[in-house]
Amino acid sequence: MPVQLSDEGPARTAETVASLLDIDCHRLNLQPVLTAFQRVVGETGEPTDDLVAMQNAGERFRMACKYYVANTRNELVVGTVSRTDRLLGSVAKHGENGVDLSLFGDLYRTEIEALADALAVPSNLLDQSSRLMEHTGATDAAELGIDQRDLDSILHFAIDRGCSASTVADKVGVGESVVERTIQWCASTRHKRHTPPKPSMDN
Repeated sequence: MPVQLSDEGPARTAETVASLLDIDCHRLNLQPVLTAFQRVVGETGEPTDDLVAMQNAGERFRMACKYYVANTRNELVVGTVSRTDRLLGSVAKHGENGVDLSLFGDLYRTEIEALADALAVPSNLLDQSSRLMEHTGATDAAELGIDQRDLDSILHFAIDRGCSASTVADKVGVGESVVERTIQWCASTRHKRHTPPKPSMDN
């Protein structure tokens, strides 16, 4: 379900995977939907050139389409967001994470890569995925100035094991400031992972 021109690569990869697994696949171009949405919103006087807001809207349109098909077939929507992306909030709220089943929800990105290697997933598919992330600058590790393995290790020791920032820094071999920034990043995106607060909740 490509929305922008940058989605063409992932769309082709998805079609390749579907072909390899002999899964029926249909391409649905959502650009006209987003264009119509921008036109309607623009008529209210609201801005329609906010890149992040429009990207998030595109992800929510994808999810709406998935649930429409699931509803008509009495099926479930399966998501593929990794634990890394979930903890860092690298997803659109009520977008990629709004699923019935989270297939890779307990696995960090490096663990998914290891799983793909163990399952002999064609290397050209993995290379395409890596090139896409580099091209879009969509790697949180790059923004933090560390590699993916170190980022996943920081998350594991800090979040899963509850180690202090200094302990994590020593274990992973990175600066304590990087660990603290990663932890703060997770804290600032907590709202994407938890039930919305309500008056009856304790502070």
